[in-house]
Amino acid sequence: MCAMWRRRSWLLAGALAGLLAGCSPWLDAPREDDHPLINEAVARKAISPREASRLLEKALEANPKLARAHWELALISLNNTSNYAAAVYHFQKLLALRPDWPHANTATQLISQAKLELVKEGIEPPTLPSAQRQIDRYVGEIHRLNGALTNLQEQVRSLTVITQQLNGQNLQLRQQLLASAQALAARPAPDATLPSITPTPPASSPLAVRDSRALDAARTNSASVTPPPGRATSRGVVANNATAGGSSPRVTPPGTYRTSSRTHTIRPGETAFSVAKRYHLTVRDLMRANPGLDPGKVKVGQTVRLP
Repeated sequence: MCAMWRRRSWLLAGALAGLLAGCSPWLDAPREDDHPLINEAVARKAISPREASRLLEKALEANPKLARAHWELALISLNNTSNYAAAVYHFQKLLALRPDWPHANTATQLISQAKLELVKEGIEPPTLPSAQRQIDRYVGEIHRLNGALTNLQEQVRSLTVITQQLNGQNLQLRQQLLASAQALAARPAPDATLPSITPTPPASSPLAVRDSRALDAARTNSASVTPPPGRATSRGVVANNATAGGSSPRVTPPGTYRTSSRTHTIRPGETAFSVAKRYHLTVRDLMRANPGLDPGKVKVGQTVRLP
């Protein structure tokens, strides 16, 4: 009787352990890590993702509760084959089987990413109401970003047109500046050392006529009247030139003109006419006192003799 009871106790304990091993997720995990089909699929997915998917699906056919198989299939569908609907399905199955999966947060984010890709392709993914609201927010954000992108593109086109206009105006200004510089370079530079000179009045002016009449009268007087010794005339100087035969005076030739020791240095702004006027002379008086003087070309610093 006791032996039979002990035998029944062992059978009950074995059945309970088997039940716990089949129902508990943390007891099922070691078997998933050692599953030959899953391990082979993980080893082959980098070389042949389709063959790895076939092996994982075969493992799920034998045991649909293999959470690791759903995880690996979801990753292959998302990253290798771009089968976003399958990726969403297997990620959701994984979270339903193992809410405490170590990468549960990552799986949730990858579900959202796969659903966005499905929206871009125009495919309605299998979603729950809460997930659908999140997708709607994502879709609205995508539309908003697309509108902002369109506005930015319009602004870029407008700025491109404005930039082209400014470049054209800049080129025109450069050409005008270059033309002005070339014109200035071709123009002769003025002589800063020569001041402006008032031209000498012509011979027909009243002043010249008066000077000419006075000169003729002086010549007539010098021919008819003998001036005292040493007295200067308008045409020459009478000198006591004693000769061996007598004491008759000798008159200097008309071509010579006696000057005093006075001089004047030309200052800025002065002309031959203004200097003559200052000393109550005529331009001809200056010319006779300074042979070779050009009234129109006197320079600053030039010294002229005064009669």
